[in-house]
Amino acid sequence: MFDREVGSDPRPAAPPSRNRERMRKGHRREYAARRARGSISFSERCDAALTDIGVFGAVSYHDLAETRFGGHPHTTRRAVNAWIRKGWVKEHRATGPKGNPFKMLTLTRKGVAEARELAAERGMDPGQKIRFTRIRSAEAAHEAAVYRACRKERQRLREQGATVNRIRLGGELKSAVARRSEAARLKDGKQAADAARHRIARELGLPTDDRDQVLYPDAQIEYEDAEGRTGRVNIEAVSGDYREPAVRAKAAAGFRLHADGPAAAGLLRGLGLGDGEGGSWLKGPADRNPASVEL
Repeated sequence: MFDREVGSDPRPAAPPSRNRERMRKGHRREYAARRARGSISFSERCDAALTDIGVFGAVSYHDLAETRFGGHPHTTRRAVNAWIRKGWVKEHRATGPKGNPFKMLTLTRKGVAEARELAAERGMDPGQKIRFTRIRSAEAAHEAAVYRACRKERQRLREQGATVNRIRLGGELKSAVARRSEAARLKDGKQAADAARHRIARELGLPTDDRDQVLYPDAQIEYEDAEGRTGRVNIEAVSGDYREPAVRAKAAAGFRLHADGPAAAGLLRGLGLGDGEGGSWLKGPADRNPASVEL
């Protein structure tokens, strides 16, 4: 299963220390982090972070730092450097919608094997897919936004006492539906293919629109609530270039919509979807301070 995430250290940074031996390995904020967050070890944080990269395929360096390392740059850098030395992770430079650079992390083939072992050890659903992904510059910012949207939803579910068991991305869902539908078409024709498409969509918790087309989310979280009941939540990271009809259809289908940037937030407000939980603004690469941890 997916373990709890960790936010930033609520306490102020530790003052400069005179004990040079204890501070030798990192910044004073890293020392403060070790004191304040001792309930989760560095190795446990690394395991969760590496698994996150595998689950989502590509994750922003900055977002991973905030989600798994409490926003502490030197602790994050220490983990990433170790993964790179072991040949598990690659670091890529991508460009946000406004031209600002940011870093993305992906797994190597060797890293995928390691992350799969970690996923099994951590009790994740055996069907959880761990991915090797090739970064596409045009999609990098959106992929980062999907991770942030899922982070918010995992936090919301955790606060309700639910446990996240599995995360499927949109491509995985589309592939599952298409594979079953095509198998039915080859065997029994188009009508059987349409029936199979609707059947597997229902099994996967995917709604259809008024034209009878399956609606695919950016990601889907499978969870178990505090009473032991299973459920799914479909998540969409809405960017500023989304068309209104598509946003309306997904809102009507019960998708959790998260605005990726101010333009998308304005779009959701204009459609009456407002600034509620489902319309939260996901600050992304275009909003980064150039002096941030990513650069």
